[in-house]
Amino acid sequence: MIAIIMGTYNGEKYIKEQIDSILSQDYAGWKLFIFDDGSKDNTEKIVNEYVKDYPDKISFRKNKINFGAAGNFFNGIKETATELAPEAEYFCFADQDDVWVKDKLSRSLAKINQIEDGKPALVFSDVVITDKNLTITATSYFEVEKVDRTRVSLNYLLMENKLIGGTVMINKALVGLELRAEEIGLVPHKKAKMHDWWFGLIAAGLGKIGYVEGFTEYYRQHENNVVGGGNFTSYFKARISKMHENRMRIRENIAQGEGFLKYFGEYLDEPELSAVKEFAALKTKGYLGRRISIIKNRFLKSGLIRNIALFIFV
Repeated sequence: MIAIIMGTYNGEKYIKEQIDSILSQDYAGWKLFIFDDGSKDNTEKIVNEYVKDYPDKISFRKNKINFGAAGNFFNGIKETATELAPEAEYFCFADQDDVWVKDKLSRSLAKINQIEDGKPALVFSDVVITDKNLTITATSYFEVEKVDRTRVSLNYLLMENKLIGGTVMINKALVGLELRAEEIGLVPHKKAKMHDWWFGLIAAGLGKIGYVEGFTEYYRQHENNVVGGGNFTSYFKARISKMHENRMRIRENIAQGEGFLKYFGEYLDEPELSAVKEFAALKTKGYLGRRISIIKNRFLKSGLIRNIALFIFV
């Protein structure tokens, strides 16, 4: 069974279309678990109508505290895997404002079955970008954002996330690595920037990552999640105007790597262990040392422009 984890917050505008797209999947072996993070609009009312109509497929929980975007998904994974659906073999993340293509689950499942071989595994795909009315504005996120989706080894993922959360499917073995640490009172994801990125690091270091060809969802672009590639000049103007913010982002990346090393380092083999140690040590190195380490270990981002910016701000 596939457990779909959806985090919601003030999602009344678009959530119906997303739930309808999940209900229309050509693979039937799924259940949807919705966790609301304190919505103040009609999200709860809308979702409860679906729960009433599809009680065996959809469940809803309102969080007692506000977890934030990433925390809501981490909490949702934990509650689903340990309490609501311990029988689930696979888990997907669903964003409240996107729309899935009809064969998203079946294609993702086929790919993860192909690569997992008893190991922790994750698969992801591209998306089509649309405006708020689902009019297509770009046929590939990776093309418009100029992100190299093939570079998903651990050294590359430490510095830059390549995964689009709403396309991700992970297996029970991968979830188990996260929950194993939580069972002894640890919170491995405390320094995680986003849920998809964190599980991507675990899969890259301790398992396998696969790519589902084509796209599996329509990514709705609106005022809260605007994406789009710009030219060299506009990119640098944006980065320079937020110099402090961009330096903080890189420091957060390094802190995330530190957290990953702390909780999963003992399970890593070489060369992954050395890579994570080198990445975590970036904060202790001087101006030149950081840049040498980034080149030596290939802690790089996608494309020339991003890497020039990286070397300016690191």
